[in-house]
Amino acid sequence: MPKIRVLAAGVLAALLVAAGCSGDSGDDEVVEPDRDTEETTEVDEPSATTSAPPDEADDGGEEASDSGSTDALEPEPEPEPVEPTATDIGVSATTIKIAALFPDVSLLNQQPGDIEAKYQVAVDAVNEAGGINGRQIEMVFSLYHPLLNTEIDALCVSNVEDEQVFAVVGVLVRESSLCYTELNDTIVVNTFAIPPDLFRRSQAPLISVDPIPTRLVEVNVDTLIDAGHLSSGMRVALHGTASKEDLHNGYLNALEDRGIEVVSNTLRTIDNDVAAVEAEARISAERWAADRAEVIIGSAPESVQDILGFYTSAGLDVPILLPENTHAPLSLVQGATGYDLSVLHNAVALLRSIDDATAYEQNFAGVADCADRFQQVSGEVVNVALDDAGLDNLGVTIEACQGVDVFAAIARAAGPELTTESFRAAAENYGPIQVTGVSKGSLGPGKFDISDAPAEIGHYDPEKLAFVAS
Repeated sequence: MPKIRVLAAGVLAALLVAAGCSGDSGDDEVVEPDRDTEETTEVDEPSATTSAPPDEADDGGEEASDSGSTDALEPEPEPEPVEPTATDIGVSATTIKIAALFPDVSLLNQQPGDIEAKYQVAVDAVNEAGGINGRQIEMVFSLYHPLLNTEIDALCVSNVEDEQVFAVVGVLVRESSLCYTELNDTIVVNTFAIPPDLFRRSQAPLISVDPIPTRLVEVNVDTLIDAGHLSSGMRVALHGTASKEDLHNGYLNALEDRGIEVVSNTLRTIDNDVAAVEAEARISAERWAADRAEVIIGSAPESVQDILGFYTSAGLDVPILLPENTHAPLSLVQGATGYDLSVLHNAVALLRSIDDATAYEQNFAGVADCADRFQQVSGEVVNVALDDAGLDNLGVTIEACQGVDVFAAIARAAGPELTTESFRAAAENYGPIQVTGVSKGSLGPGKFDISDAPAEIGHYDPEKLAFVAS
């Protein structure tokens, strides 16, 4: 296998399994940096203002009228606005310091353009609109290698100890969010999918734009049944990953509860050894064919990679159902593995967001506003048609808007006394929230995964290298 393909496929595996690796091995250990606690300035309590009692009448003053009317009370003065002061690490009287992070996708031979500029333009838009309760956002930006845990840990140390950031936004792979939220009381807004256990382990707020997959399993199965792609008595092969076994078992139970027979139940148990991954996927595909499955269902986002690799060689020609779709663009899958995407003519995916090109054309949930603003300010042409000759920069531009805007909306709702706890309270009480590229979303107690977008049936469009709504 060419060296570049091995590297690219390994990075793709990291991106695809980022939301689900358990990370119990020594290589994946999250390192807690020595963070000195900064002394914070307490916010002065506004002084209580008491209204003076109305002047008492002089002895020689007029008596009250027989009707019993009294002199009107003077109105209480308006409370003085609270002036922002330093309230937490990274929060001064005038600024809020955040870090923006993104994996180095150039390792997949992608050309995303200037990623730092995309986040900076999103930050500048918030600042130019008045900032956050009188404060301006300051941003530090970093790219990182998604496979080098030592580099990811060192970046956490730098952001927490040296930069003293209040929050982190962007794409954080695997369990890297926990260095901030579990160990260092630092807020994270992650625009990548996050498994439930990371929410449970986090001490500081961990916010995700994508929904927790397990919350939507039964909805997804019923959507496929209602659309006629599944029915009682059907023989299916269910393929997932060991790192997302809870999600996989959720699909297994939902299918069996609806009278659908799972004749092949396979899990990928290997993630980072490309040759071993391919060997395991080949065995699974041969099993689906031997068990005469009528449909193949992928229970995890990365299932599509395994199915693509050995669908044809195993002699399969049955429908493919992808209720979890994929969290990496299909162009990345093709570029990293060299697999033929044409077999997806037999595939159906469930979509909770439309493809980026269509979203731009329709200005779906502000996507065109986000992309046009970046292009106008930066001068970098956004490849809204996803042409092969252009940059791979539309999706990254959207993610930058998502991360910054979600942080700003919650921080604004937290009020001038901005702390980690006031941010948490604001998220728990936020309710419906508007996010670039998301048709419907909300935050609330116990729900820090935003998207509530209903699923739509999507089919593969070879020109867009994406699933699009039917």
